[in-house]
Amino acid sequence: MREEIRLSVYTATVFVATMILQIYTPATRGYFNLGESAIYTIAYLSTPLITGLASGIGSALADLLTGYAIFAPGTLLIKFTEGYVVSYLMRRLSKVERLKLEAASLATAILAGFLISFTGIILWSGEVEISSVPINILGYQMILVSTSTSIEWWIWILIGVIVALIMIYMISVRGKRHLPIALSIGLGGLIMPTGYLLYEYFISNPLQGIAPQAAFFEYPINIGQMIAGLTISLSIISFIRRALE
Repeated sequence: MREEIRLSVYTATVFVATMILQIYTPATRGYFNLGESAIYTIAYLSTPLITGLASGIGSALADLLTGYAIFAPGTLLIKFTEGYVVSYLMRRLSKVERLKLEAASLATAILAGFLISFTGIILWSGEVEISSVPINILGYQMILVSTSTSIEWWIWILIGVIVALIMIYMISVRGKRHLPIALSIGLGGLIMPTGYLLYEYFISNPLQGIAPQAAFFEYPINIGQMIAGLTISLSIISFIRRALE
């Protein structure tokens, strides 16, 4: 398949995966999506450059066509970088000895858990209002119930530990046979939540009249999006590898 055709197919795949399920996040007016699952799968199948272009263009098009145009410039750069780095790491880490990969996997999981705990303790401890969240599935919108609750600081530590354990399981246990691939996703995938944190803090939130610090509210959600992408893509990649054996 020629590179131009591959790029077109992969771009369309990312676009569809990004728009098929969108969960609105009121704090920044962004949305949770499943685009990462396509990006990480394509990173395994293609070169870093093709992966980066498909990731950036496909995701930015989804923003433009589903009412999130303000995020499109940031998405283009963030998703390009994420796709490129994940694909590049998959090729580099396949040559690294397993003990070093396992140590890096543990460090990545702990870092992700710490970031969620830290953000939650600073911003979401105490009385918290949980707004109604519209979920858009193929154009059909559903509204969840709005409520308020009190969240103790130790709950965020527990959540951080759970997230770290999930990542350790996904990378080192479930991804045991594909450790370089799983670790590449875990490392490169952190570019996405960090990139959006910076973009929302300095650009999109001020342009929308939202407090810059509200960007931190979406950070745990984007970590969750990365983990969802890791989970789905590992299953797809495992299927592809078995089919080719």
